[in-house]
Amino acid sequence: MGRLWGVRVAGIWVAGAAAALAGGAVGVLAVRADRDAGGQMAVAGLTPDEVSESQERATPAVKSSGEAGGAAKRPWPSSTGAVPGTARAAGPEFVEPSALAKRFSTELTRLLKGGKLVTPAALFRQAETAKTCAVVPLAELGRRLSPEAVYARARPSVVVVGAIVQQKGPKRFHAALATGFVISRDGAIVTNYHVLEAFQHAKAVGVMTDDEQVYPIQAVLAADGHNDVAVVKIEAENLAPLPIAPSVPVGAPVYCLSHPALDTEETETAFYTFTQGVVCGKFRLRVDGPVPLNVLAITADYAKGSSGGPILNEHGAVVGIICQTRALFHDEDESEPQLTWKFSRPSSSLLALLKAPVDPKQTQ
Repeated sequence: MGRLWGVRVAGIWVAGAAAALAGGAVGVLAVRADRDAGGQMAVAGLTPDEVSESQERATPAVKSSGEAGGAAKRPWPSSTGAVPGTARAAGPEFVEPSALAKRFSTELTRLLKGGKLVTPAALFRQAETAKTCAVVPLAELGRRLSPEAVYARARPSVVVVGAIVQQKGPKRFHAALATGFVISRDGAIVTNYHVLEAFQHAKAVGVMTDDEQVYPIQAVLAADGHNDVAVVKIEAENLAPLPIAPSVPVGAPVYCLSHPALDTEETETAFYTFTQGVVCGKFRLRVDGPVPLNVLAITADYAKGSSGGPILNEHGAVVGIICQTRALFHDEDESEPQLTWKFSRPSSSLLALLKAPVDPKQTQ
């Protein structure tokens, strides 16, 4: 009989509750932080009326809890030519991943040196106690989109969630990179709980948006360690939130948009990789312990570095969060690989963390 042999957190082997997470539950690459280099988002695939409808239904604010220190973003020229606060300029057809990684590391280092940021350890302590937050999720639009339109519409909403760890030698850092996505215009970002856990010993942790602006994470608004979901806050405006669907049926087509590593050594990251598949199962499993949880199994590919990325339906709405993989071998010696399960968390686990604020008029 076949054997399920180990679980990876978005492609990383783990043993026990959180073993080896600090050693790399996300993509890690070495980049040099040299001297300083150097909104409204255009949404393809939608009509102007649909874009307006999407923006009007985006939540205007979120309620923050816990420590909220940090520095504001430092606007600087984008390598794609985009000016902060304007529509994203068309970038090159083929991108250089190392340039984006270097940009993230350099700017987060500047923020670290320029102001007092909330430490990654403090953020993880917030994650251990944070429960729910007042964010109104954006409802999905009814229009079915082509895969190209799903990608174009979702890309401005997907972010890099990463940390820097100082190594020996001047200006030498490791950038640990994962994925997240925007759910409110003023900076509520979804990622995995295990990402915050992996980053707790880093020097600084931040978010890079699609226009290559880097922001420090200021607070953890909500978290669920059991379901591996967290909502964090950055100080930003006019971001492009993704809509969230309550469920998705088995057999439905889905898409992943994330930042997987390009190689096993994790020397480079494939930023904004888009893959396609279907929902192949919905299970209630004991994945990391004795308590079962709801698992959304898909066939779309992802890997280390993809942690926290969105799983999208044909309408461009979030139906799940990328989380982990499980390899299946025929025998215990792992000589005959058979299948790699892609286990994600359903959108219902995220919606459970979003407690809509109460309208004062309704309480009077």
